[in-house]
Amino acid sequence: MTFALTRSLIRSILAGSILTIAVSVSYVWAEVKPGRPADINDWIEKALDTNASLAGTRETISAARAAGEASGTWDDPVAKYALAPQTLEGGSTVGHRFEIAQKLPWPDQLEASENAAAAQIRGARADAQWAERQLTAQVKAAYANWWYIDQAIQLHHQTRNHVAQLIEITEQRLAYGKAPQSQLLRLTTELDALDAQFIGLGEEQDKLRASLLPLLGVEPGSQPVSLRVPPFSALPRTASITDAHPLLLSVKARKEAAAARLKEKEADQRPSFTANAGYNSLWADEDKRWTIGFGVQIPFTGRRQSSAVQQAKSQLAQQEWNLLQTRREWQAATAQAIAAIRASYSRLDILKDRQVPNQTAHWQAMLDEIGSGRGDIEAAIDSARKLTALKLEKARLQKQLFAALGQLESWLPEATAVQ
Repeated sequence: MTFALTRSLIRSILAGSILTIAVSVSYVWAEVKPGRPADINDWIEKALDTNASLAGTRETISAARAAGEASGTWDDPVAKYALAPQTLEGGSTVGHRFEIAQKLPWPDQLEASENAAAAQIRGARADAQWAERQLTAQVKAAYANWWYIDQAIQLHHQTRNHVAQLIEITEQRLAYGKAPQSQLLRLTTELDALDAQFIGLGEEQDKLRASLLPLLGVEPGSQPVSLRVPPFSALPRTASITDAHPLLLSVKARKEAAAARLKEKEADQRPSFTANAGYNSLWADEDKRWTIGFGVQIPFTGRRQSSAVQQAKSQLAQQEWNLLQTRREWQAATAQAIAAIRASYSRLDILKDRQVPNQTAHWQAMLDEIGSGRGDIEAAIDSARKLTALKLEKARLQKQLFAALGQLESWLPEATAVQ
């Protein structure tokens, strides 16, 4: 799940009649309320503790354990009782008969049942681990978006200060008759547009705060947040090929469960035996009243059992192919994520080390030219727009990198953060 500024907001920030967005130290933050997550670790902890979807996934472990308690057990014995009604009124002993029978399982069939149940439990645990990783990645993406709107607001206030600088310079030049009144009106219009834009930014922040409620269980606090993108050197070049990832462990567990169920079905092709013991008072000879014996059930045609075996074989083959395909997709997704992140690092370096400093110098030069009367007001506005657009693009790349690194961490075999 991602939470981003809408395209209309981005267009209104980067284009039109504003100098784009930025914030000053005069921005007043609301007091942090108890129970609201503050930093990224608080966000993750809150989500793992309160997210309803994750809690439901974790319950599948309990369900698998409960189902596993019945695995490897014998069938319930069958007890029978019969009474001879005509003997109730006679003077002789009342005639009755009872019998108890117990089906005898094959030992390897019980073992296969236990193995299937154990595999289901492992699969449920792996599913929960994978869900936790996915939720953590979603939280990091949401946190990055929350930081991004904060940066947008900060840039808005910074831009307003830049416009105020231009107004101050223009007013001074106007007082000496060196600037036309139209320039001052032009800048005042820009300032009014920025003030109107700030209302839209606040609305977007409030909407984003509300949208985080299903993810975190509570709305985030209003205190400023920080976002640190780890250095490029921390990025792994490749992901090790292993089945230790929860997603692969889940599929592997289901394959093992299918293999165990196949053994159960193969055991059903054998004859099944039943041991029984009983007492019949209708026999006059007391030595004949107590009986023990056994029964055997032999598959008549074997078609039903063979059909079940073939189905189990097909299900096992499906899981084997599924494991192979999932492993390939996991390797491809991890490699693609690393490549995309590496390219984003390169773009961020260009912005941070070259484009933003160069445009900052250009903006300062435009200020000097405006102050000396040699500059053009529209060119100064355009320079400020480009500077803020580059700063916003830098923040956007940082947001994307932070979210992408969180997603990559969820795909790595070991649950370790890239930092």
